[in-house]
Amino acid sequence: MNQTTPLSNVYVILNKVLNTLIRRKFGEQYSVRLNSLCFIANRTDVCRFQYFTEKIGLKTKKPVTFYELNLIKEFLLFYINSLLICIDSKNYVEVTNIEGVII
Repeated sequence: MNQTTPLSNVYVILNKVLNTLIRRKFGEQYSVRLNSLCFIANRTDVCRFQYFTEKIGLKTKKPVTFYELNLIKEFLLFYINSLLICIDSKNYVEVTNIEGVII
């Protein structure tokens, strides 16, 4: 049982769980999506510019205040790290920052 979870599966699971958590906590108007290129690059040592920073798109149907954005960012940061430890603890890389894009 020393097999590691494929990176593509970790990405898919993480996206689905984060979306569910965001919608339950902040409402159905929100949707989040990890940037797949940044996620893979952070875990395969392709790019070392912004290591430990994830890019996340936030889709919303209504205007968002800076206070809400900060709450969402902290919420996502906590749960991304918690989920990554649970899903793939062998290859865990702590995410220290989130770069958000509002769609």
